[in-house]
Amino acid sequence: MPDDEPKHWGDDLAIQRATLVVVPAFTRYLASLSSLADAEPVWSGPQETICIHIQRQELIYLAIVSQEVPPLEVLELLEGVVQALSEYIGKLSETTIKENFVTGYHLLSEMVDSGSVVTTDTAVLRGVVPVPSLVNRVIENVSGIGISAEKRPNVSLSSTPWRPQGIRHATNEFFVDMVERIDAIFGSDGSVVSYDVSGDISCKSRLSGMPDLVMVLSRPEIMDDVAFHPCVHRRKWESERKIGFVPPDGQFKLASFHVAMETSPRALPLYVRAVSSRSEQMYTVEIVLEPGQCNGRPVDQVCVKVPLPQQAYNIGVQCKTGTHTVSNARSPQVEWSVKSVRAGDQGLRLVIQYLMRSSNSSNTPPAEQGVLAAFIDFEVTGYSASSIKVDALRLLRESYKLFKGVRYATKAGSYQVRF
Repeated sequence: MPDDEPKHWGDDLAIQRATLVVVPAFTRYLASLSSLADAEPVWSGPQETICIHIQRQELIYLAIVSQEVPPLEVLELLEGVVQALSEYIGKLSETTIKENFVTGYHLLSEMVDSGSVVTTDTAVLRGVVPVPSLVNRVIENVSGIGISAEKRPNVSLSSTPWRPQGIRHATNEFFVDMVERIDAIFGSDGSVVSYDVSGDISCKSRLSGMPDLVMVLSRPEIMDDVAFHPCVHRRKWESERKIGFVPPDGQFKLASFHVAMETSPRALPLYVRAVSSRSEQMYTVEIVLEPGQCNGRPVDQVCVKVPLPQQAYNIGVQCKTGTHTVSNARSPQVEWSVKSVRAGDQGLRLVIQYLMRSSNSSNTPPAEQGVLAAFIDFEVTGYSASSIKVDALRLLRESYKLFKGVRYATKAGSYQVRF
């Protein structure tokens, strides 16, 4: 952080109020929920504050707002904080963040000034906040893309603030990861009630000089709600439906997009059926998985989560394939894990039986006495649910040979079956 221009997050009184009043209130709000997934991303806090948060793995990133501000802007900032911390620190956990507190403090000081967002672009941040020395040495020795504190190019001299001048690499490589997420809701009979696809195009650039790239996609006409990195030439996309850009150095998200239900392929990687029944005091839930169509690729890391009512007890689980666990941390929940589901697999069935304690409240709706929905997670490598692929990647303004690679993956977003 430059010594001649100190950054400020806010006045001391606001920081004390957030630390002593708002954060404890938000913590109590989370503790009152049966599951952290039930937490509202935007919550009205004490003393006319708004708490906006995201959860990534076991960590919660919280922003406290005391003035009128678009919530999506704050959520985008929090996503930028997670991305920046991940690139500087690596795998994020409570321990790693504490061990790299100074780096995290410097990053936040450069990203936010007096409550206003300055930048979340990691390419710009690398020009003012050095990567921790040990991490920097490892990156330089392994991949050659690290920039030490003494050798960092001056970002202000570049006409493209996201890319410093004078970058040199021994080998010139460019890698693309296209990750899509399927949001789908199934009826209890396995019928598809609704679904759509959203995706991110993430890149890793190790290119010398000031390259200009053109990415040609298949089926770009089905993409909507497209959001681009600032490096993208918008006019080229609007006129030719091609992505032209001068890439930042290192990792960055080139674009995110959405594909509506009307244009998505009708085949899904995994289909789900569910039945819930009751016999006197015994409740029974049965879930069946059926492999779909994903170009013959296996559906990996399948996990089915079935939240049970808080009054459930004496829980019994049966499954011939995979493993299961029963958790009672906040409310009873059964997790069924299957390592891989392939075309032709049969007998993928989970049966849960449990008893119910009588509810103290006479106003409890009958629907809340049983299971309402089950949530499914999975991943398919090498598969694009939307059929959008990278047809070509062309290099302009530089004469060296470009080594490139593209990977595809489809994951479950909000994938659930309702009883």
